[in-house]
Amino acid sequence: MSVIHAPKKPELDARMLVFPSIMFVLLLVLFFRLWYFQVVKAPELVEKAEASREIKVTKPAPRGLIYDRNGTLIAGVRPEIVVTAIPAVVNKNPWVLPEVAKLLGVDVKKLEGKVKDAMWRRYVPSPIYVGANIQAGTKIAEAGEDLPGIGVESQPMRFYPDTVSFTHILGYVWVPSGSDVERIKGFGRSPAEYVGKQGVERAYEADLMGEAGAERMEVDARRRPVRVVGRDNATPGRKLILSLDAGLQKFTTQLFASKGFKGGAVVIDPRNGEILSIVSSPTFDQKVFQGGISQVEWDALMNDERNPMINRAIGSAYAPGSTFKIVTALAAQQEGKFSPYGPIFCGGGYRLGRHLFKCLGRHGAISFEAAMAGSCNTYFSTLGRAVGREKLVEVAKSVGLGVRTGLEIGGESRGDLPTEGWLENRSNRKPAVWYGGDAVNTSLGQGAVNTTPIQMANLAALVANNGTSYVPHLVRAVKDPTGTKKPKPVEPVVAHKVDAPPEFWATMKRSLVRVISNGTARSAQISGVTWGGKTGSAEHRRGKKTHGWFVGFAPAENPKIAICVMVEAAGHGGDVAAPIARDIVNRYLTKAEAKKATSASAAAALSRAPAAR
Repeated sequence: MSVIHAPKKPELDARMLVFPSIMFVLLLVLFFRLWYFQVVKAPELVEKAEASREIKVTKPAPRGLIYDRNGTLIAGVRPEIVVTAIPAVVNKNPWVLPEVAKLLGVDVKKLEGKVKDAMWRRYVPSPIYVGANIQAGTKIAEAGEDLPGIGVESQPMRFYPDTVSFTHILGYVWVPSGSDVERIKGFGRSPAEYVGKQGVERAYEADLMGEAGAERMEVDARRRPVRVVGRDNATPGRKLILSLDAGLQKFTTQLFASKGFKGGAVVIDPRNGEILSIVSSPTFDQKVFQGGISQVEWDALMNDERNPMINRAIGSAYAPGSTFKIVTALAAQQEGKFSPYGPIFCGGGYRLGRHLFKCLGRHGAISFEAAMAGSCNTYFSTLGRAVGREKLVEVAKSVGLGVRTGLEIGGESRGDLPTEGWLENRSNRKPAVWYGGDAVNTSLGQGAVNTTPIQMANLAALVANNGTSYVPHLVRAVKDPTGTKKPKPVEPVVAHKVDAPPEFWATMKRSLVRVISNGTARSAQISGVTWGGKTGSAEHRRGKKTHGWFVGFAPAENPKIAICVMVEAAGHGGDVAAPIARDIVNRYLTKAEAKKATSASAAAALSRAPAAR
């Protein structure tokens, strides 16, 4: 008999409940999460969604303008078509730069160099070419996405009306590097699109850079601009009024170039330290830096055997030769060993042991003024030995030699003096000892003495000012760009003050006037002008011509100008440096007198005008 079994009810296993439970919990979490976003966070998300439809486009501030003392523009701003590149995008599309270079008509290596320099901010558009013409800019802009990573825009860019005469002073402007960013953040600012790289442009960055503006634009889902919803105007940088005389600067630059000389010239107002002209020759055309210099162009400048990148006026030090005799006389005065009328015998040189320090001639019994006029080495060697090397160094430091003058733009050389530090670190003497002739060499501006033209110009200013010199400076005033605030003048700062009796300074000035009237600087004579100066001819290498120096001040009775001219390896100072100084001083004084006469005529005409009724 068959037996029919009824089916058993399945027993409920706990493991069968795990999965539904987990799913229930997950669905519950998802529900509450959706509820949170759709109800609780809804207003905030809507606000963010609206905000994401806007983008902010930074608008660079126009850089501050720079003028000379007479109101001549020497650094301006004008709109330029700028081609930009996003480095990361361009590097992924290597065919882009050659195409852009073809449209611009430039070497692709120049663009590649700019992209490489901008790699520190890989995803930010960076300028790679400034000054594109309208045709090229239009073609690049129309290409759009066919040139990924490339953009075109108009920006206010720095330009220089004279790209040669102010090169070493102004510096140049370009995209900030990483070190520039850190430097500018150091004074509490964010770097601009373009920053100063050297000279005045760098030294006065905080004043010149201005405040960037911004344009807020609404964009669609594809991030395409729809309309402008807001605009914050950029604030231009402050204006700088330099102490430079642009006409004198250009004249001096051309004067050196016409003679083919290497060297430098510095002209200072001794009454306040304002620099009227500061020239280094040879120079170079600043255009090479506009739009950013390529590596090839940089290498060409650096490898030029004339070394045009060196600012010889402040950055190179040379033996000053006989111009240092001014310091020797001052040291003798301070030691009580100066006698303006007491003669010293010159038999053609100063003998020290077996060595004869030759003189330019046999002067016989000679007093101070005649010795200065004829640049008698025997006379000043005798004074140098009498006061000693240590005193010569002490006095040299007191008038500003062996230290930087403090010029705003930096790049100065300290020069050298025969100090203990020089003996230990730079003399190469074994053993490191002083020789008997060191005081003699120092007294004649030779041996371990090396000075810069700006130091020697300030020495001439100190003599002109009876023992007081000021820190040389290039900026006279800083002006607010809106013109609503009064210009902030740069106050003169005393650099050195040397005490000496008025009789000493009077004697020193008379002796320097004699140098020009009937001494070694007769080539510096100017009709109708009495002025003083000193020549120098410094030996520097066997078989080479001497460095030619001239320092002076004019007019003698009321000095308005102090000058130093140094010409490298060109001959005696009276032959090469003094004539250049003559032309510079004559040009400045002539222009100053003409300006004074014009002002007087205008004032007289105004006084004769009938009064308004």
